[in-house]
Amino acid sequence: MLPSKTPLTSPFAAPLIAAVKAARSVDPLLYPTVGGSLPDYVFTKILDLPAFVIPYANADEANHAPNENLEVVRFIDGIKTGAAVLAELGKLSKSEAKD
Repeated sequence: MLPSKTPLTSPFAAPLIAAVKAARSVDPLLYPTVGGSLPDYVFTKILDLPAFVIPYANADEANHAPNENLEVVRFIDGIKTGAAVLAELGKLSKSEAKD
């Protein structure tokens, strides 16, 4: 897959950060880039849309390993964060979302 990156200067970054703060009562740890294989380039390169990843899993979740796991509290936090993300993005005006 092609590499993909959406800058933290995107108009969507601040609402996403606010959503994580609202849902989890902590400041998110921001990584401008991370290793991994997601087909985000379809959004960022082909459709010219921003793409962000907000992980919900616990640190020891062993993604895609035989012992992959997810703590129930992380699942519930993920639901709360997803709802907060939708609420924050819904506050953006059309002009803000196009910048």
